[in-house]
Amino acid sequence: MDASPRASATDTTGTSTNGSGRRGVIELARVAVEDTIRLVQQEVQLAKIEIQEMLRSNLRAAIFLGVAGLCGLLFFIMLLVFIALLIPAHALVAGIEAVVFLVLAVALGLSGKGMLKIGPPPKTITTLKEDAEWAKQVLKRNGK
Repeated sequence: MDASPRASATDTTGTSTNGSGRRGVIELARVAVEDTIRLVQQEVQLAKIEIQEMLRSNLRAAIFLGVAGLCGLLFFIMLLVFIALLIPAHALVAGIEAVVFLVLAVALGLSGKGMLKIGPPPKTITTLKEDAEWAKQVLKRNGK
């Protein structure tokens, strides 16, 4: 009774009990191909997810940069008003407004620039390297 589960487990893997290893090699090759296909599909899925995350982050960064550009434009307008109104009372107000917009433009511009992520997806690159190492190990074991 103990021998029958072992025999059925051996039969389900596709290996031959007569000593011929041909069916076993074919089965191993089939499993390796299926695993490789599954691995590639998972890598593509990971790359899609990671690129979507990068796009969301870069969209936020683009919004910050756009607002910084708008503040820069307003700074330029206020600077022109400041130059046009060199009357002492008006000049002080226009100068303060121009400085406020300049500070906003610099702060938002630096924040947006810091949020930008440009380059290959790092998680995908790491897993691809791990997968390549795994494949090398499998080939070494099967190539004995």
